[in-house]
Amino acid sequence: MKTSDLTHIALGTAFLCVAAQISLPLPVFPVPFTLQVFAIFFLSVLMPPRQSLMTVLMYILLGALGLPVFAGGSSGIGILMGKTGGFLLSFPFCAYLISWMHKRFDTYGYWVGITVGLCITYTAGVLQLSFISNTPFRVILWGMLPLLLMDLLKAIATYTVAYPITKVLKQLIPNTSAKEG
Repeated sequence: MKTSDLTHIALGTAFLCVAAQISLPLPVFPVPFTLQVFAIFFLSVLMPPRQSLMTVLMYILLGALGLPVFAGGSSGIGILMGKTGGFLLSFPFCAYLISWMHKRFDTYGYWVGITVGLCITYTAGVLQLSFISNTPFRVILWGMLPLLLMDLLKAIATYTVAYPITKVLKQLIPNTSAKEG
């Protein structure tokens, strides 16, 4: 791994840590509204798959080790084993998938990656939340639909913001579109 890769991963991790702190607790939901998902989508468009995966893994590792990087300044293994753990633990897969699909199939790949990535994230998150809270899966899933709609809006915002940036990067650095797996 090159120094530039490590720098990108470190900067991406810092961006994700800051985005997670932009958090609004929602009275009806056990999962807060954050900009984590926006950051993951954004980084997945800008970074190659391996970098986006390593960025999110580093974020989770920092939180697991006790740094207050998760939503609302929370941290620790307890968070990963708690109500929001399934969502957090699915993020690396989501980031890699979106990045890989985007690098292979551009706009179409981005939207397929978002769709499949959100399905993975919500399935893992709702399964763990259902288990922890002893609530039926379908009840939690129906309750999560407003959050899913907000995540789709974040995907649209990411597309709107990140695509012009990628075009500029491709002009400045021709290797930006390299298809790394």
